[in-house]
Amino acid sequence: MNLLYKNPLRTIVIFGALLRIIILVFYQHISTFPDSDGYRELSTLLTNLNLSGYFGYRSPGYPLLLSLANGNFYIVIFLQFLIGVASMVVLYKNMLLLKFSSKNALFATLVMNSFLHVAFYETCILTESLTLFFMTFVFNVMLNNYFNNKSIKTDLLMAFLLAYLVFIKPFYIFLPILIYGFFILKNFNAGIFRSSKIIILFFPIMIFLGWSYVNKINTGYFVPTTFYGYNLSQNCVYFAEKTSPKYEEISKIYVRHREEKISQGKDVSMSIWDAYNDIQEATGLSFVDLSFELSQYSKELIKNNPADYLKQVTVSWYDFWRTDIYWNETQFKVKKSAPAFIWVWDIQHYLLRFFKIAFLFNILLLLFSFMKNRTFSSEIIITTIIIVTSLLQAFSTYGTNSRFSYPFESLMIVVVLLQFKKLWLDFRTKKIF
Repeated sequence: MNLLYKNPLRTIVIFGALLRIIILVFYQHISTFPDSDGYRELSTLLTNLNLSGYFGYRSPGYPLLLSLANGNFYIVIFLQFLIGVASMVVLYKNMLLLKFSSKNALFATLVMNSFLHVAFYETCILTESLTLFFMTFVFNVMLNNYFNNKSIKTDLLMAFLLAYLVFIKPFYIFLPILIYGFFILKNFNAGIFRSSKIIILFFPIMIFLGWSYVNKINTGYFVPTTFYGYNLSQNCVYFAEKTSPKYEEISKIYVRHREEKISQGKDVSMSIWDAYNDIQEATGLSFVDLSFELSQYSKELIKNNPADYLKQVTVSWYDFWRTDIYWNETQFKVKKSAPAFIWVWDIQHYLLRFFKIAFLFNILLLLFSFMKNRTFSSEIIITTIIIVTSLLQAFSTYGTNSRFSYPFESLMIVVVLLQFKKLWLDFRTKKIF
């Protein structure tokens, strides 16, 4: 056991490699999903250095990884395994920055990365593994006394990390704004706006606007993704019929497909995609033009039915706290191993759910601590970023919301462990009695 703790980084790398080799041996499958085709299409265009005519489905952050692998999914999975192990190392260093002992940080890191959905995400052609790495790295820079650090190099590093997160998923454009806001709150003075930390706003915003301009050239719409109308309409699925005569044709088709989903016991959130062909045929609109039309339809629905919208936002927010795994249970190479993996995941799923519930309850303790001390501790900053993410994604779309929470799951666990650590120390010193 002492050998494991003697060189923690080596232990993490060996553990991470062994876990992924085990999954490779038993699974031997690359999982693709509806999103995967869009990433593959854009990666081909990027490889050919020609974005002319691209419909703007996806942003280039993840497709660039596919291009680096020349579109070879086996190489992509290998790279994602390397990225996954690197994320483990950064997570371990984050825990050290939060004053965990080396032994406790190592043990927690190994446990958190033994959750099967972590490695199985790496077998998917999805953004989550890359997003997790950059998100974990952002918090590593932030936890390393970032708000008091005056190094331009550090600001440039943070700007790059945040910009690339926006490149992967434009949704994250709020993150640099939120982090810069914390910097202002923690260091407010007359000269604060002359700080080089303004860079962390400039780079991500330029990426966001630049990619939106590329889409403007190709589609006529200045948007980071032409999925925006479809995504917004997903949040209107349960009150899609409460519209004006102007959108009655779209509404009838949407509602019909929604009711079919309900009667079949299927995922209602994806009804708009089942309705897509029928709506397109009825309206004669292209994909991008229909996205704009759906955005106008959805905005009218939301404006006229705010209570229904907020009710749906609550459902989307609740789904953020779910924990899902992305795999194909029927595609295990060693068929007899599938039940064992499913059994392990069933146990891990409940453990993750426990930590997420504990994280939500811990918000009250942190709020009390902030009211008492008036200081922005690391736990408060981490928690605020996660809660803001959960709310913004809930207002944006409905469907696969748990994927938005995945890059933050390890941070939720770390915050809960920090609270347990404080309560234990208080108990030992009898401060809680």
